[in-house]
Amino acid sequence: MELHIEVAPETLWHLEIPGTGIALNITNSFITMLLVMAFLVIAGALIARSATLVPGRIQSVFEIVVEFILNLVESTAGKRFGRSIFPLIGGLFIFIIVSNYSGLLPGVGTIGIWHEEAAESAKLAAAAGASGESASEAHRVLVPLFRSPSADLNMTLAMALLSYVTFQFLGIRAHGVWGRLKHMANPPFLFPIEVISEFSRIVSLSFRLFGNIFAGEALLTVMYGIANAIKFSVVGLLIPVVFLYLEVLFGFIQALVFALLTLIYITLAAADSHAGHGEQHDLAQAPARAKASGD
Repeated sequence: MELHIEVAPETLWHLEIPGTGIALNITNSFITMLLVMAFLVIAGALIARSATLVPGRIQSVFEIVVEFILNLVESTAGKRFGRSIFPLIGGLFIFIIVSNYSGLLPGVGTIGIWHEEAAESAKLAAAAGASGESASEAHRVLVPLFRSPSADLNMTLAMALLSYVTFQFLGIRAHGVWGRLKHMANPPFLFPIEVISEFSRIVSLSFRLFGNIFAGEALLTVMYGIANAIKFSVVGLLIPVVFLYLEVLFGFIQALVFALLTLIYITLAAADSHAGHGEQHDLAQAPARAKASGD
């Protein structure tokens, strides 16, 4: 079997909406995304239902993750504003890290449906001198049933657009449309560069996550191919394991980077307004605190 690496997600089924003429492509990354979402919803519901004052192992792990993200958000955006955007940042981090790790599960990328490639490819192979049977075998590829959602540019682009719309909306809500434009045009000659910078964030967020996760899965595929060629050698067994642990580390880093960048962009867009409110609140509470301490 030859190695087959496809950049675009493979389409498994075509779903036509009756009476509209619209056909939806159900891809393997979309199926995995639905499974990841179902897992998060069920796991969250079970943890919330069985939560106790003395947490067990699963609840402890969940609380460690939540506390870790909450401390990052509050230390960056402040306690009041940080708690208001914590659900978005925490949700992005947890969803992305589970999506990243879903591509490392057994069967993801290896269980699928065998398909023959286009007839044109077979004709080109036959014209190159291959027999009809060998040409057919050479272009018989496995279409995986599952693929990591983070290895699909459509998914990472959708999350990048969600982040972009969120911090633009919060920036406009904090400063108004004119205030947001004025903030970007300070000084005025930098306004075109600021506009390009704002839109480049969509590209950087989406392509960074997609590129790292897709490249990691492609690298793992190659390493598995090398291990399969080496057969039962100890070296052949160690090669995939080393890269598998590296992908676990990179999956965590990429989820953290995406969440942190979204947090920083939101804080920069609305920081002045909320920082001012925080300072005013602290000044207003200072006399009461002094009086309480004197009593």
